[in-house]
Amino acid sequence: MIEPAHGVVIVGAAPVAPDLLAAGDKSIGDFVIFDREVISSVFDDDTDTWTLTTGDGETCRGRVVVSGVSPFVPWIPDLFGRREFRGISFHAVAPPADFDQAAQRVAVIGADAAAGQLIGRLARSGAAVKVFPLPPRRVIRRARRARHYLRRQAELVASPIVELTAAGIRTADGVHHDADAIVYGTGFTVADRVASLVGARGVTIQQAWTDSMEPYLGMALHGFPNYFLVDGRVFEPAMRHVIACLQLMKGHTRIEVRHSSQHVFNERVHVGNSSRRLEASAFDLASRVGVHDDIYDGPATVTVADICREARVRLAGYIDPIDGQYHWQGTLFGQFPVHALARVRTVTLVVGERSVSARITEETPQATYSIVGVGAPPFALADVGAAPQF
Repeated sequence: MIEPAHGVVIVGAAPVAPDLLAAGDKSIGDFVIFDREVISSVFDDDTDTWTLTTGDGETCRGRVVVSGVSPFVPWIPDLFGRREFRGISFHAVAPPADFDQAAQRVAVIGADAAAGQLIGRLARSGAAVKVFPLPPRRVIRRARRARHYLRRQAELVASPIVELTAAGIRTADGVHHDADAIVYGTGFTVADRVASLVGARGVTIQQAWTDSMEPYLGMALHGFPNYFLVDGRVFEPAMRHVIACLQLMKGHTRIEVRHSSQHVFNERVHVGNSSRRLEASAFDLASRVGVHDDIYDGPATVTVADICREARVRLAGYIDPIDGQYHWQGTLFGQFPVHALARVRTVTLVVGERSVSARITEETPQATYSIVGVGAPPFALADVGAAPQF
């Protein structure tokens, strides 16, 4: 017998319970505080639910998991001479309470989101700030814009770091940069002893977290549907975002931040141009067949620019009670010339005798395309009854 699933399972963060109660959203369902040490969290693609397991074999199932136990820890590179530095040093996400940032010579190594926020405060306090970009663990396409932004806030040192000394940092051009404090803005990594976290399609957190990207708004991870992180350092905004996501889930069984949305968010935090407002368009929503959605899985003709191709689509549609319009979204299977998609994202989708306009939102890591539309569905509702599940 399969254990019934709770609406929301709260792990290691009991204070979130009042926030869920205050939301007053009956569609969330029941919630339970699972205050045991979880060693395994596994997502089931067939049921859109999580199964949490403790060390003694106790399990708990839930549609949604809100975890106050982050799988990530601040990452500090083991630079040559790091332990020789005699001043204060810390990761940007955890400055010591007694750190006096005024009238300090501060060296910032790396420029993650936490460092980006700290640099502005340091500069306004009168501190002399130098930023030493570290070779990125992922590519940032807006490099010129990032340099421009940093120069407005601090002095940007272009020469690579050779070593840390007792009194500062020596760079490859032979210059020694005196520093009273070193701040590491070098992002996060998966903790060595993190509990097993397995998301959609069996992808582990270690496999997904290969390029040091941060979660979208600090709380949602692509590849881990219905799973949210609540960091104690930014508890209130994180909970507001989580509750907004739960409200977006009305009538759906699955919510997942899009890969493109997470990527763009994390590019922009590095140049100080990221919005901290949750965008509904950043998420994909889906439902199990027979819940609330009409599902179509079958052939279609797709026209992109002047290129017409036969393809397969898998679409879910529903009437939104807020605007009264029919919304549909799903996956487009097939290969299309890169140059065509670079010019235009609006496509024409034909199913049978029905022709509608749609929009491609992103190319997925699985070489398919996410597609959305509003208005009359591209399929007749009589066609959807026997469609396979997502």
